[in-house]
Amino acid sequence: MNNRSKLWPGFYIMMAAALWSTIGVVSMYSANPIMLGLFRSLFASLVSLFIRRSLNKASVITGIALGVLFAAYPIAAVMAGVGLAAFLLYTAPLWATLVALVMGEKPGRRGVIGVSLVIIAIVLIGAQTIKGSINMVGVFMGLLSGISYGSYIALARRFAKMGNEVDVSWGAIPYTLVVTALTAIAYSIIMNSWRPIVRPALWGIYLGIVTTVIPYRLFAMGVSRVRASTASVIATVEPVLAALWGFLFFRQIPTALTLIAYALIMMASIIVSFEETQ
Repeated sequence: MNNRSKLWPGFYIMMAAALWSTIGVVSMYSANPIMLGLFRSLFASLVSLFIRRSLNKASVITGIALGVLFAAYPIAAVMAGVGLAAFLLYTAPLWATLVALVMGEKPGRRGVIGVSLVIIAIVLIGAQTIKGSINMVGVFMGLLSGISYGSYIALARRFAKMGNEVDVSWGAIPYTLVVTALTAIAYSIIMNSWRPIVRPALWGIYLGIVTTVIPYRLFAMGVSRVRASTASVIATVEPVLAALWGFLFFRQIPTALTLIAYALIMMASIIVSFEETQ
C-alpha cells in the first residue's frame, strides 16, 4: 500500500484550501485584482503546459469553469465588496450538490448535514455583509463565482473518477485563459486603463504557482475519492484560514457572529470527514 492510499482523501482538499486562503492577502497587495486574475491564469498555464497538455472534454469544460471563477470573483470583490463577494462565493457547496444531483450522484447523509451547516454559516455571514445599497452587477458576479466553483467541484469529481484526474487539474488550467484574458481586455477597455500592471504581474507568479498549479492538483487527488458535496464542504476551511491571515496581516477582527459561522464550517468539515469514500 502506497503512502497516498493511507491518507484520508480530504487531507489533499484541506491542503489545497490552505493555499487558496492566501489569495485574499495577495489581492489586497496587488492594486489591480482584474489584471491579477489574468496573470494568475497566464503563469499557471505556462507551468501547467510543461507538466500536462490536454485537449479533451474534461480539461476544456473544467478549465472554463475555473476561468469563470478566476474572472468573476475579482470583479465581485471590486463592485460588491470583499465581504459580500466571499459570502456569494461560498454558496459553492449548494451548486456543487445541485450539479452532482443532475449528474445522478446523491450526497450522503453526512454530506447533507455538512451542507446544511454551511448554509446556516452563510446566512450568518450574509447578515453582516449585506448592508446599505448593493451593486447588482457585483451580486451577479459573486453568484457566478459560486456557481462556477461549485460546478468545477462536481465536474472535477465526475471526470476524475473516469481516470481524468490530471486533466481536471493541470490539464484544465490553460483553458482558464479563454475567460480571464477576454475579461481583462473587456474590463480594461471599458475602464480605459490597464494600470497598474507590474505589481499584479509579480503577484500573479505567486498565485499562478502556489495558489493554482499546486492546490488544484491536490484538490483533484482528493475529489476523485469523496463525494462532490463532501469535497465542497471540506474546502470551506479556506475562509477560516483567510480570517486568520486577515487578523495577522491587516488586524481584521471577526465579530461574534462571524466566529460562530466559522465554528459551523469547522463542524461541517469534521462531520463530512467521516463520510465513506467511493
